[in-house]
Amino acid sequence: MIQTLGYVTPVRAFSNTREIYMQAASGRVAEALAKHCEKLCVCARVVQGSPPAPFDFPLDAPNLELIAQPFWSTTTSSLFHFFGIARAYVRTCRRADVLFVRGMCPYTAVLYFCAAVFRKPICHWIVGDPLTLLRTGPRNGPVLDAFAFLYALQDRVCTRLGRWLTNGALICNGRELARAYASSRTIEIVSSTVQESEFFARFDTCQSQTVRILFVGFIRPEKGIEYLLEAVSLLDADVPWELEIVGPREFTRYSDKLEAIAAARGICDRIRWTGYVPNGKPLFDRMRAADIFVLPTLSEGTPHVLVEARANGLPCISTTAGGVPSTVTDGYDALLVPPKDARALARAIERIIVDGELRRALIRNGLHAARQQTLGRFIATVLRELNTNVPAGSAAVPQE
Repeated sequence: MIQTLGYVTPVRAFSNTREIYMQAASGRVAEALAKHCEKLCVCARVVQGSPPAPFDFPLDAPNLELIAQPFWSTTTSSLFHFFGIARAYVRTCRRADVLFVRGMCPYTAVLYFCAAVFRKPICHWIVGDPLTLLRTGPRNGPVLDAFAFLYALQDRVCTRLGRWLTNGALICNGRELARAYASSRTIEIVSSTVQESEFFARFDTCQSQTVRILFVGFIRPEKGIEYLLEAVSLLDADVPWELEIVGPREFTRYSDKLEAIAAARGICDRIRWTGYVPNGKPLFDRMRAADIFVLPTLSEGTPHVLVEARANGLPCISTTAGGVPSTVTDGYDALLVPPKDARALARAIERIIVDGELRRALIRNGLHAARQQTLGRFIATVLRELNTNVPAGSAAVPQE
């Protein structure tokens, strides 16, 4: 029997008559998994047509089949597509021998119920903690935020019960998530989509007259960007700096708040809002042009961007939020500070600027640590769990 793997993801995909595009992190995982099975069925919410420029990641695997969910733009809007989403889950369970699920999908209870009915085990990749994220601050008003919290809570309960019902596995990004989803088959991991061929080794940074500070991520309240703006405004007046913020803006009120903070601090002319940059070479070029990477986040699993920044030779600063301490070691391959502490962020930036020995050690150790957190290592863990779950009578997923 030909082994067929189902990959269920909440990530948006674009499809036209000849091509499929997906957000890079999920797309890279799909391409890597496709190399280890006869057929990969990707179950995702689909937009018909090509993506707007800059393009997302193209899926080129010849053995890939797209099982389209009706498109939904938000969790709330997914509630109006119950039957279409459920049909996609049923089709995927019928086609696949084993399922790999990414993150929080709509109607998790339905997905696990279908898997149980068709006796298809699930390996579920838990990428983040929406419950902690929603506690970081207001997003869409008290009513919608309360609804989102209850929705995330039921998703966690259904995932834990579904794992028990299907004897599945949970692959969790970091120690904090692994504790929240503790079970007999919970695996703590640092996931990444960077490949060994994309590493960029350098000896030092901060050699130009202006120190180039970089942030990469979605412009959302949980990223704590306001604390980074405050931190750079507190830097010693003798330190010439510029801040590049890479990522799409998703919340208008939050973006307006950041603009107001920058204006009040008199630093607007030293901040560059680059917007979305595709993963891979375009993003890595931004990292290689920078001197310091800062992640002031308030909620995380194990952020891919911390692996990517270290793989591109950047000394890194992050908060201790979520699974970050599972990703880096303070003082060895990054500097860690408490969340919501702009002064601690500023002191960490100044330490890296003035202490060349520390800076070069962070770069050197960061490269070494990132090599233990590549896409290949993540896929190897996934394959091990998938093979554990392969039902009798099915061909195992080929190992490397």
